[in-house]
Amino acid sequence: MQTVQRYLINNLVIAYISGYHGRGTKVYDRRLTLHRGVSNPITFTFKNEDQKAQDITAKTYELNVIDTESKKSVITKTLTILDDGSTVSTKGDASTTITEGDLLPLDSKFYNFAVREVKADGSREVTYADTGYSAAGTIELLDGAYPEFTASTSITNFTVTTDAKSLAKLSSTIDARPGINNNKALHSIAVYTKDFTGTVKVQGTMVSNPSAPTDYFDITMDNEASATNTFSSSTGVTNFNFTGVYHNVRFTWGNDPDNTGIVDKILYRQ
Repeated sequence: MQTVQRYLINNLVIAYISGYHGRGTKVYDRRLTLHRGVSNPITFTFKNEDQKAQDITAKTYELNVIDTESKKSVITKTLTILDDGSTVSTKGDASTTITEGDLLPLDSKFYNFAVREVKADGSREVTYADTGYSAAGTIELLDGAYPEFTASTSITNFTVTTDAKSLAKLSSTIDARPGINNNKALHSIAVYTKDFTGTVKVQGTMVSNPSAPTDYFDITMDNEASATNTFSSSTGVTNFNFTGVYHNVRFTWGNDPDNTGIVDKILYRQ
């Protein structure tokens, strides 16, 4: 049996906010590491040149993460002052959490960060990353340690077709990514309709490069009696799930007689 250690610790950053920084000099502060796919808690401790925690009870601090290429702020957070349990004052610590959503639009690379005090008049005052008067620290954003969010595939184009296996409207062929799935692979779709009365079908194929209608077969949704999914005067979003490994899938729909509603789009994820 393998035994693996995991450490339940926070990123801790020291910020210097007062005094002449000549004594107790700290010439280096470690790089922060953030991981994509999870939330990353960070604690900041505010000290003077003697390495003593400072009273920050009534103060407001703001964290900014800066893209080193564009020089623009990509994340801004107001820190939460932490209660140290003292009956006199709360000294030293403030925290924030960089969420999974905060990191979604960012590339994996190095960023700068800085913390500044927000004054009552709206002005900002510097805090330092070390005792050498450097205001910026460094963040490295890494991926690969945790599963990452993958955006759904949006299908909005449906063409009129005479394909013998399909209904009146047909989507393009979509890669079902068989290489990353197993026999219990879960697929989900969200069908967006507007005044639609008719039928929607999902079709799959085991052919890597399908070229004929007979390459496809109808897929039955989980908890459904058949592969025919019917809608009646539907406007909104209807969700379905299905399981299995397929090389490709496609979506087809058709109106009942005299209905002019539409399937506006389908979101698909696997």
